[in-house]
Order: sequence, then structure tokens, then C-alpha cells
Amino acid sequence: MLRRIVYGLTSVFLIAMCDLASAQVARLVHYEGTLSDAEGKPFTGTKDLTFNLYIRPGAENPAWSEVHHGVEVVDGHFGVLLGGANPLKLSFYEYFMEVKADGVVADQPRKMIVGSGYNYRLWFLFAAYSVVWLALFAYMLVLSRKQKRIVSDLQGLLQSQREGESVAL
Repeated sequence: MLRRIVYGLTSVFLIAMCDLASAQVARLVHYEGTLSDAEGKPFTGTKDLTFNLYIRPGAENPAWSEVHHGVEVVDGHFGVLLGGANPLKLSFYEYFMEVKADGVVADQPRKMIVGSGYNYRLWFLFAAYSVVWLALFAYMLVLSRKQKRIVSDLQGLLQSQREGESVAL
């Protein structure tokens, strides 16, 4: 009965940890790009930028889109964290990024971006790590109980030996 309770609690713990781990995986992508004015000179100032991710370079409809308002551009360079306003719920394979801004020329043509797969599967690694530690904890618990049983048996033997010696006298 106790064994079933321990297995049940362990299962609930693992499921909770997997959900927690997947909730903590950051789905943000840092993106840096360049902007230039109509004459080809690096743009400096602030701009509203629209970022679109496409599955193929020639696709018409983006798989994901996000707008960043007031992005600061210095000497034509900018950097943003994508996925803050519109979560990136995409698998991290290859996509094609398009950046749009009014009155300036952004990175052209669409650039291929590739994410790192380990971020996407971090929940799995965390769950595996948790399972290993839980197995180790369970093994230590079993050893502890066996040790207590052996100590109890030894004390019983010593007690019966002492009783046997006192009766013989």
C-alpha cells in the first residue's frame, strides 16, 4: 500500500515538474539587423518595425508576426527580442525573417534564421534529470529501510542471545 502511495506521489511530482519546466523555457529570440535610408546611408533614430517569419522564402503568409514600436536604431543597427508580444510557438528549425519599416530599407531579401534545438527540448532534459534524482532518492529510501530492518533483526538476535545466557546460568 505504501509503495503505491510513493509511486503515485512520484508520478504527480514528475508531471508537475514537466509542466513547470516547459512553462519556464524562454521562447525569445534575439535578432539584430540593419536599416538604411533611401540613399543607402545608415539610418539613425527610432522606428516601428514589423517582423515576419515565413516557412519558405517565397511564402505569402507569415507563420508568425510581431510589431515593435519605437525601436532605437544607431548607425543603421538595431537589436530586438522577438516573442515578447506574440509568443514564438514554433519549432526551432529554419525560417525566413522579413523586417518592414516605413520610409527606410530593412534587411533584404528575407534572411534565413535557425534556432537552437536544445532550448525547444529543455523540458525533456529537465524531466529526465528529475527522474534520475527521484530514482536515486527512492533507492536511498529502500536502502535506509533495509538498514533499519537489519539493525532491528540484530538487536532481536542479541536480545534472544542474552535471554539464552541468563537462562543457562
